[in-house]
Amino acid sequence: MILYNASSSYYSMIGRLALLEARIPFESKRMDIHIAKEQLSPWYQVINPMMTVPTLVDCDQVLTDSEAILKLAASIAGIEWDDSDPMFLPDIEKLVKAHYAISIEYLTFGKALISIPPLRVIVPKMLQKIIKNLETEVAYSANSVAVQAKIELNQKRLAYFTEGNREDKLKIERDNVLAYLEMLPISNDQLVGKKLSSVDIVTAVLCGRLKMIGEYGLIQKKSPLDSWFDRFQMRPAFKQADIWLSFQPLRILLKR
Repeated sequence: MILYNASSSYYSMIGRLALLEARIPFESKRMDIHIAKEQLSPWYQVINPMMTVPTLVDCDQVLTDSEAILKLAASIAGIEWDDSDPMFLPDIEKLVKAHYAISIEYLTFGKALISIPPLRVIVPKMLQKIIKNLETEVAYSANSVAVQAKIELNQKRLAYFTEGNREDKLKIERDNVLAYLEMLPISNDQLVGKKLSSVDIVTAVLCGRLKMIGEYGLIQKKSPLDSWFDRFQMRPAFKQADIWLSFQPLRILLKR
C-alpha cells in the first residue's frame, strides 16, 4: 500500500494513525501541499481527482479520503478493535460521523486568522491565486468537473475567511467541537469500550489539533478525556504517525 499524505494535514494524520494502529504495512509518500501544491498537479489528479490528501493506493483499489481509510483499517484490524463488536458499532459509527461533521479547516484557519494578523492578507491572496490557476486549467483539463468543483470549494473558503465576523464564526466552530466532545462516552480503557476503535483514532487527532492551535482549553484539565489523551500519546503508533501537537512552520518551508 502507498499512502499519499502531507505531514501537517489533519486528515493525513488520521490515515497514518489508523494504518499504524491496525498494523497495516504501507509506504508513506509525503507531499508538499503548501509550497509546491502537489495535490493540484496533473499526476496527482490521476490518482485522486478530488485533489485532497490522504489517498491510499493498494493495487487497483484507491481510497481518496481518511474516512474510507479508517474503515479499511478497522476491517483489517478485526477483533483487535471494538468496531468489530455489534454492541459497540452503532455508537462508533454515530461518533465518527459526528467527528467528520466538524469543519477542522474552518477551526484551524479561523483561529490562525485571529491570532496572526498577516494571515488575513496572505490566506485570501493564496486562495485567489489557486482559483485563478484552476480557472485556467479547467478549460483543457480531462477532469474538468473535478477541477470546477475545486474552484467552487476554494471560492467558498475565500468567502468564509474574508466575510463576516471572525470571532463569531470561530465560536461556532468551538461549539461544534464541544458538542462532539460531550458525546464521547469515555470508558475506563478506551473511549467506547476496552479495545481501540475508530473513535479513538479520530479523537486523538482532534485533541492533537486542539493542542496545536491553542484550543486544548476546550477540554477540561484532569477530566477523563484529558487523562485518556495523556495515555494515548504514549502509544507507539501515536508517535510514529507524526501527530502535530504544535505548529511546525520550518517543516512546511523545508517541504518535509
